[in-house]
Amino acid sequence: MSKLHQSFPLDQSTYYLIIRTSMHLKTALYRALHNSGLGITPEQWSVLCCLWEEDGLNHAEIAKRTGRDKFTITRIINLLEKKDLVRRTPDSRDRRRSNIHLTREGAELKEPLTKTVEEFSQKAFDGLSENDVEHLRGIQNKILCNLDSHDF
Repeated sequence: MSKLHQSFPLDQSTYYLIIRTSMHLKTALYRALHNSGLGITPEQWSVLCCLWEEDGLNHAEIAKRTGRDKFTITRIINLLEKKDLVRRTPDSRDRRRSNIHLTREGAELKEPLTKTVEEFSQKAFDGLSENDVEHLRGIQNKILCNLDSHDF
C-alpha cells in the first residue's frame, strides 16, 4: 500500500487528518461567530452566503450549494426566518416551491459576518501562502469530485 493511501498510524492517515481538521475548523468557526455577537451559526452563515450571492434561491438550490440535505436546509431557513433574516415567497412557476429572499436585516449582516469569517480564515490559514490555499482548494475539489463519481 502506498503512503498516500496508508490508513495507519492513525495520526498519519490522510482521511483522519482531513476529518480532524474539518472538525477543528467547524468548532473554531462556531466560536468566532459566537464571539462576534451576531447570533449566527456556521450553517446559517452558509445559507446566508448563498443568498448574498443570489437572492431568491429555492430550498433545493440552497441544499445543493451548501452540500446539505433539504430537511436540514428547511430547519436552517426556519431559524433564519424566525430571526427575520429571510422570508419565503411562492415560486411563480411552481406553487409547491418557495423562494428564499433576504430581508433588509439579512442583507445588512453581510459586511459584519464577512469580516468575522475573513478574520477567522486569516488566523486559521496563517503561514500558508495564497498558492498553498489555492492548491488546497484544488485538492479538496478533486476529492469531492472523486466521492461524487463513486457509489459508496
